[in-house]
Amino acid sequence: MTFNKLAGISLVLAVVVGLVAALLTPGGLLTETVDASDFIQATEVLGDNAALGQYATFIFVISVVLYWFGLSTLQRAFAGGSVMDRVSRFALNIFLVGYAFLIVELSIRHVLIHVLEHGVGGSAAEEKAIATALFAAAGGLHFAFLYVTAIGSAIFGWGLAQRCAGMSIFKLASLGLSLTGLLSFIVLIIAEHISQIDLHGVIVFSNIVLLFGSLCILVIGVGIMQDREEFVGEEAAA
Repeated sequence: MTFNKLAGISLVLAVVVGLVAALLTPGGLLTETVDASDFIQATEVLGDNAALGQYATFIFVISVVLYWFGLSTLQRAFAGGSVMDRVSRFALNIFLVGYAFLIVELSIRHVLIHVLEHGVGGSAAEEKAIATALFAAAGGLHFAFLYVTAIGSAIFGWGLAQRCAGMSIFKLASLGLSLTGLLSFIVLIIAEHISQIDLHGVIVFSNIVLLFGSLCILVIGVGIMQDREEFVGEEAAA
């Protein structure tokens, strides 16, 4: 197996594994769906499904690592010295930093579920307050993840699109990834600065946008497997 195929497969698997984890996460589509903006209710659902929550979180970590590896190989696509290459390379690095925030968020979720399942030796009210605080902290880290990845993908996705000759599904996927970043950034600004907006609706829309971005990354992963020069650079192509 070539390195390009390994990198491409890792991205395809990252999307699939991440989707499975999202579906399994308590409070999501399959298990006791709740309003994600209601911290107390969402925390209670995690506590009621602690074992499933731990497994889903671990699966999510695996997905993040696969994303991290596969996307890091796109550095080869921006190996040139042009302004666009340098800016895209920086944006890709910023995007990858976002996954560090996500790993920390998932780690806090592990601790949160442990507190919900086993307690910390305090009263029920104290443990509930601690769990809610941990959930809020994880939410804050998720905002950090969204901000960084939104800015990064908007720029390096555009850079990838400029490398694609003509119109193809791979160029559309690159443009789609750039659009995902732009939309995510706009959604974050709206969520933070328009107090009367339905936060649950914003979260649902944000998740749809992220799903679209994941599908774009899946197509890019297929392109890497095919040794396409726009994704792997001249030296690594075929």
